[in-house]
Amino acid sequence: MIKKDILPAGDSETGGVLDEIGELKAILREVSKKLTRIEAQVKRGGLSAGSKTSEFPAVAVADVEKPATLSTDNVLEVYEELRLQAKKGHELEVRQKLSAMSAADLNLMCCELGMPPSSKNPSRKKMFELIIGRIKQSLMLSRHIDRQTL
Repeated sequence: MIKKDILPAGDSETGGVLDEIGELKAILREVSKKLTRIEAQVKRGGLSAGSKTSEFPAVAVADVEKPATLSTDNVLEVYEELRLQAKKGHELEVRQKLSAMSAADLNLMCCELGMPPSSKNPSRKKMFELIIGRIKQSLMLSRHIDRQTL
């Protein structure tokens, strides 16, 4: 579009706005080109997608299919130990113990605590966070209740 078509003669303020819009369009085109180039590099494998570090060790999907080392009775005992440690303020130890557990054990613990996984092969991180959330929820709800009297 031509400025003459849009603006009446002598309106310089609107002309300045149109110039800024033109500059912004040029910047957006440049950003779009750069983004397209980066996406192409990623698709070709030019950048490593595995540079992220995680507190969870890499586990194959089949790890959930392995048999659990904990029994259903044992799961509740382990959960109670973890809950008591968290109550004492040792949340880091609780996280370390949970991250050392196998995916099958985490899956069994989730099921026993009433948190069925949302998929057939849930991620360790998701199960880990569900269990930590349940422990924190239990601590908040039982702050003033003695569990032995229940």
